[in-house]
Amino acid sequence: MALIFFDLDGTTLYEGKPAPRVLESMELLRKNNHIIAIATGRSPILLYDKDKDLNTDYLVLSNGYYVTHKGKVIFEKYIPNESVKRFMDYADKHKADLVIEYKDRYVSYKKDTDVADRFSDLFAIDKPKLDSKFYPEENVFAMVVFETEDVEAMKEAFPELQFNLSNALGYDVNIKGDMKAEGINALIKYLDYPEDEVYAIGDGHNDISMIKAVKHGIAMGNATKELKAVAEYVTTSVNDAGVYNAMKHYKLI
Repeated sequence: MALIFFDLDGTTLYEGKPAPRVLESMELLRKNNHIIAIATGRSPILLYDKDKDLNTDYLVLSNGYYVTHKGKVIFEKYIPNESVKRFMDYADKHKADLVIEYKDRYVSYKKDTDVADRFSDLFAIDKPKLDSKFYPEENVFAMVVFETEDVEAMKEAFPELQFNLSNALGYDVNIKGDMKAEGINALIKYLDYPEDEVYAIGDGHNDISMIKAVKHGIAMGNATKELKAVAEYVTTSVNDAGVYNAMKHYKLI
């Protein structure tokens, strides 16, 4: 019986909807008694019941920093509030649009252009509303900074944070660490699962640590070249039944 971690966007989802043969794959995996887990960069507010689509309650969210099972929090790690405030000040000074991801809100701290809305369109998520207030009492899962030429300068200014290119428009900003690898390892330890039976499949830069952390790492055909380079197997693309073909390749279905 396998434990399989599935990325969402670009892997099981295309433009926010289940990709070809994904739901069929999930049904067949469940019939074979495998455990399905989600491992995504999306924070809880942006999940939009995708866990119900895949019929799983094993959730590794916010690029690995919020892990739950049946509502029980197994692992959590947030951006320090002091770092959030400094980043807001930096965005003001350098004129960078910035989105903040709280547990129950996805808002734009700074929204001088439409880039945050275009970013949302690419992932079929709600457009963030402007809220230029600092909430020191609230936990921040992640931030998104957009279309900036200053990302290298940002990395130097915020050594405690990690920047991952999400798409051509923006960077996911998280607390520095092994990201998805930390989250999936927390769940593996919680379940006391044998490492030889753990699989993971994804397509983006934020999936690299996850793919490297498991025994069987799978890259989608549409994955970045960096991810393909560390994968055990490369399947077909998201719109060419990539998930289904990968599960067939490993004889899990």
